[in-house]
Amino acid sequence: MMSEPTVVDARLDKLEQDNRRLKLTVGALLLVLAAVPLIGAVMPQQIPELIQAREFQTVDRNGTMRASMSNSGFHYRDNNGTLIASMGQFFRGTGFRAQAFGGLRLYDENGTARVDISDYAITYHDENNILRAVMRANAIRSHTSCFGIQGRTCICRAAPRRASTPWWLRSV
Repeated sequence: MMSEPTVVDARLDKLEQDNRRLKLTVGALLLVLAAVPLIGAVMPQQIPELIQAREFQTVDRNGTMRASMSNSGFHYRDNNGTLIASMGQFFRGTGFRAQAFGGLRLYDENGTARVDISDYAITYHDENNILRAVMRANAIRSHTSCFGIQGRTCICRAAPRRASTPWWLRSV
C-alpha cells in the first residue's frame, strides 16, 4: 500500500500533466484558427473571368419562379407565377404584318399582353388583344378612329363599340 503523500503526489502529477495537455491543445487550436484568415488573405481570390448560362431564374420560398433573364429578355411574375412584365424583343401582329420591337410589355392578371412601351410608341390592347390606343411622338390616337397629322399632335378617343349592322343595311 502506498503512503498518503505518495498518492497525493501521483494524483498531483497526473493533474499537472492533464493541465499541460489542455494548454497545448487550446494553444494549437487558437494557432489554427488564427492561421485560417491569414491563409485566405495570402491566396488570390478565385473570380471567374466568364459565367455562362442559357437562363437565370429567381425562385421564391415556395419554388415559384418570380423573375428570369434569358436571351429573350427579362420576365417578372406575380406570386402565382403569372407573367406581369417583360423587357426584351417582342412581335406584334401575324404573318407578313408581324413587327418586331424592343421595349417593355405589361400583362393583365390573366397573362394577356395589354401595354407595349417601345422607343416607337406606347400601345394599349383590350382583353381580346385588339389594339385600342396608340401614342407616338408625333401623334396620340385610337387605332380605329383617328390618324395623326405628321409633325403635329393629334389626340382622339377610341371609337365606341357599335352593334353589328343588320344584314339588310350592309353594302355588297
